[in-house]
Amino acid sequence: MGKYKRKTERQSWNEVSMKNAVQKVLDGKMGYLKAAKEFDVPRSTLEGRVNKVRKGILLRENASNKGLGRYKAVFTKEQEEEIVQHIFAMENRLFGFSLKDLRKLAFDLAENNGLAHQFNKEKKTAGKTWLYEFLKRHPNVSLRTAEPTSLARAIGFNRAAVAKFFLLLGEVYKKYNLSPDRIYNVDETGIMTVPKKRSKCLALRGKKQIGCLSSGERGVLVTAETCMSATGVFMPTMFVFPRERAKPELLDNAPPGTSAAYHSSGWMQTDIFVNWFKKFITFSNPTKEKPVLLLLDGHATHTKSLALIEMARANNVILLCFPPHTTHRLQPLDVSFMSPVSTYYAENVQKWLQMHPGRAVTISQVGELYGAAFMKAACVQTAVNGFKATGIYPLNPEIFPDWMFEPSETTNRPLDETIPRSVTPQPSLQIPEHATPVKTVTQNPVNHLPTVPASVGSGDDLYAPSCSTSSNFVITPKQIVNIPQAPERKSNSGDRRRGKTAILTSTPYKNDLQETIAARLAKTSKKKPKLNLEDTTKKNKVISTLSKKKVVKKQVAAKVNDNISSSSSDEEDDDNATCMYCNELYSNSKSEEGWIKCHKCSDWAHEQCAGIEPDDDEVFTCDFCH
Repeated sequence: MGKYKRKTERQSWNEVSMKNAVQKVLDGKMGYLKAAKEFDVPRSTLEGRVNKVRKGILLRENASNKGLGRYKAVFTKEQEEEIVQHIFAMENRLFGFSLKDLRKLAFDLAENNGLAHQFNKEKKTAGKTWLYEFLKRHPNVSLRTAEPTSLARAIGFNRAAVAKFFLLLGEVYKKYNLSPDRIYNVDETGIMTVPKKRSKCLALRGKKQIGCLSSGERGVLVTAETCMSATGVFMPTMFVFPRERAKPELLDNAPPGTSAAYHSSGWMQTDIFVNWFKKFITFSNPTKEKPVLLLLDGHATHTKSLALIEMARANNVILLCFPPHTTHRLQPLDVSFMSPVSTYYAENVQKWLQMHPGRAVTISQVGELYGAAFMKAACVQTAVNGFKATGIYPLNPEIFPDWMFEPSETTNRPLDETIPRSVTPQPSLQIPEHATPVKTVTQNPVNHLPTVPASVGSGDDLYAPSCSTSSNFVITPKQIVNIPQAPERKSNSGDRRRGKTAILTSTPYKNDLQETIAARLAKTSKKKPKLNLEDTTKKNKVISTLSKKKVVKKQVAAKVNDNISSSSSDEEDDDNATCMYCNELYSNSKSEEGWIKCHKCSDWAHEQCAGIEPDDDEVFTCDFCH
């Protein structure tokens, strides 16, 4: 765009100079030649403007306005502004225009509205000259590199889910009168011996490829459990190393208080999280008079553990779960902490490789390198800003602007429209004294959800900010390139998605979880026959039959029929499949353990390891393929 050079000097005169020249000639103070030379304007253009004013064809105040030579502007200012607003509306829905798309839209608008134009009718696009001039006239439109956003996040972060979360949070604040030192957020993050982030480096200009030394192609995963409070107090990190046996040397040179757990997969497990929770109780010291709120995501290790819920209830800890696929905006650790600590860790890895040439970073160095990054990133300002930016503390349900909810309008499918039974809706939500004043939240008498006025945040509002429904086109930009809208899907009352936002320590949630676990055990005990361990042949035959049924069931649910193979070698692979997370063989798994297959890489995993419910109908994509 910056390399384009103007091919003519036409229309390069100044409008102020033309206005003064026309005025002098009309007043009889100068002739055409003298006025043209003195004010540096074209004589022929000056004569034409003066003659049109004298004949009444052109108003005197418009005599100095520039035209486009013999070509007239294709669109008026109002029409171009409508095009700009449509561009913004599409970008808010995550369907942004490219330069080629804009040129195509301009041609279609001119053709469909019968406007005179000089666009290329063979290629059916507007010219580059029009494009660059359009961008000059509208400096608020710029060419940007888009950040990929998953469909799950686009759908999950919607008004209904966020409003429900803040309603629950407000109820907890009101009931327990929590101060910021008793509000915590915990989250796991995967640390790879080969960091994904890379710092920019200086190199020869024009060089095609810049290299960066790494320890390997993919690296080994270590999980780090991080917890911080709204006052900026950080709990010591707990690592989950991919080992079967303990090795204290892995924590050499780690920050004081750092602890370790061990599992073959390196992923967080239910029993490991329960052990961490015991440390959290000691660290936060909750009492009956001063309970503690712990915010966490909807992973199965958090939401499907009765032992965790019982321990939290017994020790005055309130567990509140975020809505699914909203932690990138609602979780303080994701918003303010995870990015800087990842950057510092990548820098530490690069320094270590420089100081130890010929060696690779292994899990033996993770404690030291990540620990140094943690101590650098774990500051009071980071934690306080994280809780503030998410509207959790001070409480601010209106923290997110309307454009953040626009991607979810494409599907318009609220994840859940039912407040858990643990919450008793109030006519009006009373916010504690320390919370930020917010707008009044009204209640929907049907489902008790906070309702948002229809005029706020809709796609049409972004499309026409002036709140006017009239258009300057006969065929509007929205009719030519319509804003995508998925067909509405009927909700399934029996659908149980994982990790719905709820107070996990409430009695109704606990009872529902107990019923779910009991029903699951009863279902698996009826379906799976008891195997005679002495009869090896019979056992292998039954396992093979069950694995075939599971392959058909999972692949039909995922609509990936082309992956079904009838070869005997594939059947053996399914029989001897290992969990991608914990590496346990399918043949060695317990009878009540469910398995699921990734539709991209075709690898298997325990449903519990993957955080998937047994009856979930959604297509499963593992963390490695996301």
